[in-house]
Amino acid sequence: MTLRLALLIVIALTTACSAINSQTNAYATLAEARQAGAIAQGWIPEGLPPGSHDLREAHLPGSKQRWGIVNFPPAEAGVLRALLSTEEISLHGQRCDAPGRIEWWPIVLRGTLNGERIASTGIRAHRSKDGQLLFAINWNQGRAYYWAASGGSSQ
Repeated sequence: MTLRLALLIVIALTTACSAINSQTNAYATLAEARQAGAIAQGWIPEGLPPGSHDLREAHLPGSKQRWGIVNFPPAEAGVLRALLSTEEISLHGQRCDAPGRIEWWPIVLRGTLNGERIASTGIRAHRSKDGQLLFAINWNQGRAYYWAASGGSSQ
């Protein structure tokens, strides 16, 4: 009976781990991300500011789930704003289930989100105009985090 229980535990852990095997990539510039196909694949949004740099993305292969960070020159904030709905949203109560192995994803944007805590960091939130992504942006720092607004990464 102990062997059977151990086997069931191994199968359950293997199944759970395979569900969170994200792939991550980093790019020095937006041009590098484009050349690598990250924009064509949908892992990095089209239309980011041309001076975007230090981009990172993670995605779950075979799904629409993705998470990313992009740094942009504050002078190009208008380009990013053009991708977003004009209305600022609250992230309070939203979920962002980034896999734990994405170590660069901020703790404040994991699990069930606390809108007050997030706002206290200077982050403001918007949906993309197409509704597919949520953006958490610190306009003063020129940094934006984004993740899929559907497919289980937020609700």
